[in-house]
Amino acid sequence: SMFNQTLSLSYITDNIRALKDFLRWLERQRGYRSKINYNHIDYLNISRNQRNTAKAPEYQKAYKFEQIIDVIRAMPDKTDKEKRDKAIISLQALCSLRVTELRTMKIKSIIEEDGSYFVYASPKHIGTKFAKTRYVAFVPLPDDIQGNVLKWRDHLLALGFKDTDPLFPRINNTFNQENLLEQSIRKQEISSNTTIRNIFRRAFENAEIAYINPHSFRKTLVRYAQTQTPAFLNAVRQNLGHKSIDTTLNSYGQLSVAEQREIIAGVEI
Repeated sequence: SMFNQTLSLSYITDNIRALKDFLRWLERQRGYRSKINYNHIDYLNISRNQRNTAKAPEYQKAYKFEQIIDVIRAMPDKTDKEKRDKAIISLQALCSLRVTELRTMKIKSIIEEDGSYFVYASPKHIGTKFAKTRYVAFVPLPDDIQGNVLKWRDHLLALGFKDTDPLFPRINNTFNQENLLEQSIRKQEISSNTTIRNIFRRAFENAEIAYINPHSFRKTLVRYAQTQTPAFLNAVRQNLGHKSIDTTLNSYGQLSVAEQREIIAGVEI
């Protein structure tokens, strides 16, 4: 039996789904229409409890904003690469973007209006999910975190970069004629999301904080928003690009056990 083997229920569910799709296709082919009863295919199921077990998510860890800020402030910023990497993590702290969006950011994507900054995430310029357009307002973190991003942007403009160029370009290490290592900034975006993740990994491990991943910053924001007003939570939903608040809460809003206890203990009955 499939269930007597060391196969996870999620693996079994995925394979049953693939088998059902194949049988539905096969039922429409010549020579098989009379051999396969379409209604019988729906009987290929596991039990409700098994389906719920297969879909049960693992607890998803996330940083606190205080940890993220400490890591950013501990990052060096002497070389161009160090400044770029610090700006990358700073922008992620401010906006909680998806990794591809962060990697494909353009200089023109950062906009200032009425003293406030936001990212205009347009699929014409950034690799947004499902080619959706949205406005991502900067979270009000300390001024130096925002300053890391703006100073890096201004540095690129001073070097002759244009608004349409990448905000986080590739930086190559080369040896000059004197055999000294030099860094050269290319007007090309970083080609791999793995490179972005490695930047985060190095920063957090250097600060002796366990690495999770850049996407976890979205959980950080939602878990913070749950302790704020409903209006703020709804604004965060729009920041993240979710149509429904259910997606925001179900995917990212699980409180830690300590936060859960603290909120419940703070209510008077």
